[in-house]
Amino acid sequence: MNKQERINTIYRYQQRWLFLRMGLAGLTGMFVFLALQSEGASKYTIPLVVTLMGMLFAIGKERRFVKKLTTVEQAKRIIDWQYVSEMGLFVLLAILFPLLVLNNWPVWSLVIVFLSGVICLHFVQKTLDRQIPQYDAEQPMRREIKLDFVKD
Repeated sequence: MNKQERINTIYRYQQRWLFLRMGLAGLTGMFVFLALQSEGASKYTIPLVVTLMGMLFAIGKERRFVKKLTTVEQAKRIIDWQYVSEMGLFVLLAILFPLLVLNNWPVWSLVIVFLSGVICLHFVQKTLDRQIPQYDAEQPMRREIKLDFVKD
């Protein structure tokens, strides 16, 4: 499968599961908010963990799908790291951030945790994205998997 076919395939896969992922992300955000408002009541933290697990499962499923498109082991490892870093950000935002709030950490520390997580993910994603073509020239970079690059 050439690069353009892979871009189209991954894009179609992402579009097929977009509604589910958006719903899970919305539910995760809602349960984070409710858990914070209720000071960590288990009636909101348990659904938060379940919803977060669903989101992590959906991301993992996409990771496995994308990995099947290449036969190069190093490219598969890079794809793994890309998706694992994305999962880490979700865990940071959905679990660590509320824990810090509930433990009355100062606001500046929350901002630092949040911004450092987002900035770190951005740089990790860009670095890994640049390495993909070195190992598999036909494997699209994550920034290429958007409507601008899709051609049917």
